[in-house]
Amino acid sequence: MIAKALRFLAAVLLCALAAPAAAQSGIDDAERGIVRVVVILESAEGRMLYGSGSGFLVAPNLVVTNAHVVAPARQRPEYGLAIVPPRGEGLVSARLIRYSPLTELALLEVRGGPDLPPLTISTVEPHPGDGVVALGYPDVDYQGASGADLLRPTPASRTSGQIASLRDRAPTGDPIPTINHQAVISSGSSGGPLLDECGRVIGVNAWHVSGADTRETRGVSTRAAQLLEFLDESGVSPTLSDERCLSFAERIEAERAATIDALQAQNVELANKLETADRLTRVAVVILIAGTLALFVAVCVLGAVLLSRRPHAAHPQAPHHEHFEEAPRRRMGVMAVVIGAAVAAALIVGASIALLRFREHRAEAPPEIASFAGAMSCTLNREASVGAQGVSDMSFSASGALCVNERTLYAPTNGGRFQRAIVLGEARSLDVLTIDPESGEFRRERYPLTDEDFAAASRAVDESVAGRGCSGEGASEAVSERNEALMSYAQGEPRQRLIWRCEARS
Repeated sequence: MIAKALRFLAAVLLCALAAPAAAQSGIDDAERGIVRVVVILESAEGRMLYGSGSGFLVAPNLVVTNAHVVAPARQRPEYGLAIVPPRGEGLVSARLIRYSPLTELALLEVRGGPDLPPLTISTVEPHPGDGVVALGYPDVDYQGASGADLLRPTPASRTSGQIASLRDRAPTGDPIPTINHQAVISSGSSGGPLLDECGRVIGVNAWHVSGADTRETRGVSTRAAQLLEFLDESGVSPTLSDERCLSFAERIEAERAATIDALQAQNVELANKLETADRLTRVAVVILIAGTLALFVAVCVLGAVLLSRRPHAAHPQAPHHEHFEEAPRRRMGVMAVVIGAAVAAALIVGASIALLRFREHRAEAPPEIASFAGAMSCTLNREASVGAQGVSDMSFSASGALCVNERTLYAPTNGGRFQRAIVLGEARSLDVLTIDPESGEFRRERYPLTDEDFAAASRAVDESVAGRGCSGEGASEAVSERNEALMSYAQGEPRQRLIWRCEARS
């Protein structure tokens, strides 16, 4: 018992230490998809750096930044666009494919360059007091740097703070939902992402303001809901997350609860195995005892029959030694019966052991969906899709239990399919994601929500016990219950239907 208690305390301590490391890992992963966006002037003297900002990938080869960062390239033909990735060999040319000054957003298509990971966008509504991290290339980091220095691949800068307030208007007075936060940003940060502490995008940094009298500075970013609406209109399907980012204390508690659940599950599994082994052992013992008794009775009966047989009356003229030949024959008969009984007993013991091993093997075999697991590559079926303009192919990882990207659990439904329903914040819509492991189909259907339905669906999400990640006791059942509650709002025909065909990459 003492050893078990020590192991439990060590596991809890490990979880406490691992919680901030897990959050740090999310920020580190996001940092690999941050780029510098540069405006290049093509002149007779050669190429010159005109201006720069920040951006991040939302899908393969697609970068989001601020509209004002790329505005010069729309105004004059001699200005071109490029990105500088955080790693690689240098400039990568880019093309402006969507420009929206009303939302302060722009979308670039990158031509070549290193394979950079798209960031995940959170659909959870932010709240004042939440911790945030800003990533980008602020000009305060590059005082005295030359233009050549700014064109070299460099990791993004990182600052942190808290959300101060949520506003319905931008500092310019435009009706843009914004986040005022305390993470320090400056001019070069424009277009970079504002992340929650789990590394998911909750906004796009666009402005930095100062108080007229206090001189207090704050960063201002466009909210993720505005970004999702912009991407939806552009036909881009980013990676989404509907799971709330837990605070440090909540992460410790969640990890502690997960550890306890895992230990309890191991104890239950071990108890079940011991019970199964004990039951099968008792069955095998009964079979062996019954078989042994049956053989013993058979040997006794046969031996008695052979020994009770009297020798035939001797012929008067038969030699005397023939009377003694009957005894060896009887002994040989008894030995044959004993040997046969021993062979039968050995067969019964072997059959019992084989049965025990077979039953244990069946009990330990875990259910998996091997046809839909590992690194999946998905090709968009444009003929079967509706509203797929600008949508591209995608890729993700999946476990045999349908945990996508090691964080999003899909729950089983009728017909062998797996499903996840997501409410999309201020976009006022419901996404229904369905995976069919048998055919390899991945489907996303988007249903618009009325204000009343959106409020009710948001309450259903808040009341759900479905936690973050794919582990924990009852996780699949919790996702199923939330799916069932949300599917009642998927009324009529979806506004958009996207269908991909997925297969495991070799």
